[in-house]
Amino acid sequence: MSRINDEGTERPRHPASPAIKRKDRAGSWLRGAVWLGAAALISKVIGTLQKIPLQNLAGDRVFGIYNAVYPFYQLLLFLATAGIPVAVSLLVAERRESGDDEGMHRVLRTAVALLGLCGAIGFAVMWASAGTVAGWIGDDEAAAAIRMASLALWFVPAMAALRGYFQGMERMQPSAFSQVIEQSVRVVVMLLLLYAGLTWGWSDRGLASGALAGSAAGGAAGLVTMLVFWWQAERRGRGHVKRKVGVAKGDLAEAAGRSTAAGLPVIRRLVALAVPVALGSIALPIFGIVDAFTVPRLLQQGGLEAAQAMERFGQYSRAQPLVQLVVMVAGAGAGALVPALAAARARGDLVQARLQAGLALRLAWYIGLPAALGLMLLAEPINVMLYADNAQTDIFALVGSTAAAGTLGAVTAAVLQGFGSVRGPAVFLLAAALLKVALSLALVPAYGLAGAAWSGIAALALPALLGLAAVRRAGGPGRGLGRPAWRHAAAAGLALACMAAALWLLGRGFAALPGWGGPQPSRMLAAVFALTGVAVGAAVYGAALLRGGAFGADELRALPGGTKLAAKLRRWRLLPRRTSETTYSAD
Repeated sequence: MSRINDEGTERPRHPASPAIKRKDRAGSWLRGAVWLGAAALISKVIGTLQKIPLQNLAGDRVFGIYNAVYPFYQLLLFLATAGIPVAVSLLVAERRESGDDEGMHRVLRTAVALLGLCGAIGFAVMWASAGTVAGWIGDDEAAAAIRMASLALWFVPAMAALRGYFQGMERMQPSAFSQVIEQSVRVVVMLLLLYAGLTWGWSDRGLASGALAGSAAGGAAGLVTMLVFWWQAERRGRGHVKRKVGVAKGDLAEAAGRSTAAGLPVIRRLVALAVPVALGSIALPIFGIVDAFTVPRLLQQGGLEAAQAMERFGQYSRAQPLVQLVVMVAGAGAGALVPALAAARARGDLVQARLQAGLALRLAWYIGLPAALGLMLLAEPINVMLYADNAQTDIFALVGSTAAAGTLGAVTAAVLQGFGSVRGPAVFLLAAALLKVALSLALVPAYGLAGAAWSGIAALALPALLGLAAVRRAGGPGRGLGRPAWRHAAAAGLALACMAAALWLLGRGFAALPGWGGPQPSRMLAAVFALTGVAVGAAVYGAALLRGGAFGADELRALPGGTKLAAKLRRWRLLPRRTSETTYSAD
């Protein structure tokens, strides 16, 4: 037999031992995780940077409107799309494993039709309810921004279905490129409209609407990108997308009608897989909605005007883009795990599934903990660097600390979905959303922004801890954790201690410089401190983590370019010999 590779040429398929197959599968997943993780990092960095000129130029009130409206868009977007890409990738991976090409195409046709309908309904709901929702927020000028954001629902759902299809084929590059292009176009359009609004003297309502209009432009660009990959795959004849797929010819409705009977089981399976994930995924937007409903109104009850309350809400939201950056990168990398776990489960290869899940959980700890610690220790210089002042720096640090729980929650949800537990993550996240509502109502009236921050910390910690316990019960890597787990925990603890010490020493040095004292440090000096702190903290943490034995050479070699990286690390004495030849274990 032969197999067509990514270059469109055939390569012979030779028999391989189960161990070799497991290694190939692990390498494939890791490469996919690197692609999606890198794309998520780039796109989220772009998205984070676009909020800086928005706040700097338009002010905290426009920034507050943007952050109050965006969760509503996310809520309807996630209800319309969340879960479907994961469900599509699962179903496609299953059919690909059994060689059912027509089944894969039927899944794609059904998903595009279903998501198109959901997107249209979401647009109608969001457009019609804009005035009502703006009244709930407490600022009527948010209505126009809500309507502008709703336009993206015409494009993003179909793009999500195509991403899920390619991920099920274990082709992560299309999803990665479309993420970057979508975010880049969104930011460019937003900046152009912001420049035009400031030039022509738009009101805060107009500036916020222009900022959110970029979402529609970015969604359209991302959809076009996915269609281009789809068309190229069809032309190459590699079997990813055949000409008989109705969407490729522009006759989706006719194709869906011809295969309605065959598609009904697919619809039921998609809904069964997607609805729990979608319900769970709305927890984070619900956190934002709870804050949007409670924080500005309660601040108004405390004596602030509507504009002042929205300004404070904008200050409260400053650290959220950085937390979302960390969580999104971890979640995107973990999302590549789901098709591989599904395929391993379909083959009955539980050992390989546990190996991949174990590595994913370790990466969650290794990424989330230093990110949270860094945002807390560098809160003031980052706040001044990005937003020109140190307003609400203590709230910035509290919100930044949620990066650890958010990262672990995102990764455990993906692991559980890969093991077939689609209801668990949904239940955990909905419980967290209810806890967020209860704690916000109890704490915000008494403690203001600090109460909102503490409620977020508790609400995000709940699904992370419940998910970790569920992984143990599901027979994942949590079962039988022994000496290897303690060794990794010790390595992470040592690395965090080294990182904290390095940042403390760096802070002492900057505190002695002229221009750092007083009510607010120099923005230039704050930028130097923040960037130096990030570089020093990451370098010290990474070196201590490697030296402590967190990774083995074989694990690094599974990454793209990992063989050369492992060799260099061994030459630099960052990879201890006792872990350089370790192998994956089911524990």
